[in-house]
Amino acid sequence: MAEEDRFADLLSQVAREVTRRQSSEVCCGDLTPEQFQTLQAVERSERASIGSLSAALHVDVSTMSRNVSVLERGGYLARARSEEDSRVVHVRLLPKGRRALKTLQCNERDLLKDVYARLPATDRPLALKTLESLRDCLTKEDAAAAPCCPPVALRKGAS
Repeated sequence: MAEEDRFADLLSQVAREVTRRQSSEVCCGDLTPEQFQTLQAVERSERASIGSLSAALHVDVSTMSRNVSVLERGGYLARARSEEDSRVVHVRLLPKGRRALKTLQCNERDLLKDVYARLPATDRPLALKTLESLRDCLTKEDAAAAPCCPPVALRKGAS
C-alpha cells in the first residue's frame, strides 16, 4: 500500500473511532455531537452569529439555523437580531447550555485523556506535534488545492 493511501486509511480510521466514541460515550441526553459542537463554537466566540457559527463548523447557514433553533427550543441557547444590522442573528449560551457544555467537555476530555495515557510517554510529544500539524493542514484554506471530486452541486449541474 502506498504511503499516501496508508495515511488516508489510518486518518479515516482515527476520525471514525473518535466520532464513534464521542457519539457513544460523550454526548448524552438530547444533544447530538453536532449540537455539542455548536455549543462549543458559541462558547469560543465573542459575538457568535448564525453566519460565524456556520463558517466555523463548515456547515450551511440553513443547517446552522435549524441546529440553533433546536438548541433554542431546548433552552440551551438564545438568539436575537443584531441592533446594528437586523440581518444578523446573534447567539448566546443560556445557563442550561453552559451546564451541559461543562459536563460534556469534561466527559470528552476524560475520554481522550485515556487515549493519551495509553500512548508510551516517549511518543507523546511527537503525537502532539503531529496532531497540531494535521489540524493545521486540515483547517488551512488553500485556494489552489482542488478536491479530487467536485462538490455534489457541481456534479449535478454538469449532467
